Amino acid sequence: MCWCALLLVSCHGGDNLCPEPTLTADPEEIPAGLSQTNLSVDVGDFDGFDTITELTSESGAIADPFAQQTTYACAYDVTGPVQVCVKATYAETTGSVQSDGSGVGAALEYLGRPHVVLPNPLVCSEKRCIEVICPEEKNACPVVSSLTAEPAVVSQGQMATIAVVAEDPDDNPGALSTVLSATHGTIAAPTALSTTYACDPEVGGVIEICVTASDGDSTCDAERCTSVRCPGEPLDNTCPIIESVSADPTEVPVGETTTAVQVDAMDPDDFPIPLVIEWSADTGVFEDRFASDTTFTCGSSGPVKICAKATDGDSACDEKSCLTVQCPSDIPVNVCPKLIIVNGNPRKIPAGGTTTNIETRGQDTDGLPLPLTLTLNALWGSFENTENIQEATNVVAQNAIYVCDRPGPVEICVDATDGACTKTLCDNVICPDDIPTP
Repeated sequence: MCWCALLLVSCHGGDNLCPEPTLTADPEEIPAGLSQTNLSVDVGDFDGFDTITELTSESGAIADPFAQQTTYACAYDVTGPVQVCVKATYAETTGSVQSDGSGVGAALEYLGRPHVVLPNPLVCSEKRCIEVICPEEKNACPVVSSLTAEPAVVSQGQMATIAVVAEDPDDNPGALSTVLSATHGTIAAPTALSTTYACDPEVGGVIEICVTASDGDSTCDAERCTSVRCPGEPLDNTCPIIESVSADPTEVPVGETTTAVQVDAMDPDDFPIPLVIEWSADTGVFEDRFASDTTFTCGSSGPVKICAKATDGDSACDEKSCLTVQCPSDIPVNVCPKLIIVNGNPRKIPAGGTTTNIETRGQDTDGLPLPLTLTLNALWGSFENTENIQEATNVVAQNAIYVCDRPGPVEICVDATDGACTKTLCDNVICPDDIPTP
């Protein structure tokens, strides 16, 4: 349904100014043994305005919901038709028509209706849907059983023998391929399952060797790493090594939402800081995203890429390894929290005073994937009584106190998060001039 907040013309008949998106899938019926299809969104031109598109599906995963060329992957437990939709909305750009009628320019010439005055911003959207057919048999991802490098300590002039054990259960969508890589040194045959590794004579110490196994579906790539110690002096900083990332199970059963994830990583020199692990995912949340072993909770259905980053404080040395977890189709779509209010009372603290009451309210209608929490922050000063208070209808409240530590205005903000989405709202408070400057 189209709706436009026009000043002089409404959205009806030939005056329909809403975008008219076209959504196509190639192929519409995904062949057996595959899991994904290519999505393409086309929107008509409208001089003076950009068009924002957002893709959604009733199950499965869309690689980039805001892209006009992307992919859709079926949930592993879904067979048959799945509705995929695109919503297109006009967004104002430089030179767009203004609500006072200025800047009409190219847009009015394009419309050919000089009596039309559009609002600022132009709010108008259309939704179109198609069906994608998911096959009964879907792509099974490759598995790397082992990666070894012998000897683990390489002597001067010696080479290490690398052996890869990997398989693809279904050989879909293509034949299994493996590619070896090393941070330094030379691999004789990078695509072979058995080959040799020679150290770089200029770089000693612990060297990471990894293999990536692929069947042509990038969402299914599997990676495993190992290491050897080469003779000679290491570089100033030896980078962290991620040997493996795993999830148990990789297919979350229907009716459940969680899987246990683990990363096996090391930093040979603990320099410049001890090893730090950080998890990330396209959707969903981690119980402790800085732990080597933690629990991941699905945020939507379909395949989700889960990544572990290992860092030693040197960003040039960050290591990242990912795997794909399949979340079932009954995972509800997360509803992001709303921030209702952040309010300083009083906003201008009278002379002789140092504090003001800060009232915040947020709401998360679904309570997922984690309970809503509110967190106050400011560039300076401090807070007291920041307890989150649970109220009716999934409302969380704070009745905090802000304590000034210097005169002048300060922006006070509250973050509301359910673990997957974060919303921020701010208010300004003015501290009195008689507070000593720290």
